Amino acid sequence: MIIQTEQLLALGVPQDRIYIDCGFSGTTRRNRNGLDQALAAVWPGSVFTVTKFDRFARNMAEANEILTDLSNRGVLFGVGATVHDWNDPFGRLFLQTLAMVAEFEANIGHQRTREGMALAKS
Repeated sequence: MIIQTEQLLALGVPQDRIYIDCGFSGTTRRNRNGLDQALAAVWPGSVFTVTKFDRFARNMAEANEILTDLSNRGVLFGVGATVHDWNDPFGRLFLQTLAMVAEFEANIGHQRTREGMALAKS
């Protein structure tokens, strides 16, 4: 959390505009109060900024839902220092690709965990 906060501050995000999900780890949006607060705090013309896409969403369906909502509200999406427009075909392709990779990484992690647990059990 400290590293991400420092990275967001370096990107120019004010301290009072940084929202954190403490103790969260998973693949869904459930119990992500920090994300919910951040999404509620944006306004048309603003940029919703994250340090890494997989810290934002870990499955394609939720990423698509959130990015569509932000776009409908006139909000751009920033990953690090780059800003992407969900309405631009290239921006959408790039963000969908990031969502696909994030979901793949999460699924691989879960698979490895299940394999390790099965090995430990046997």
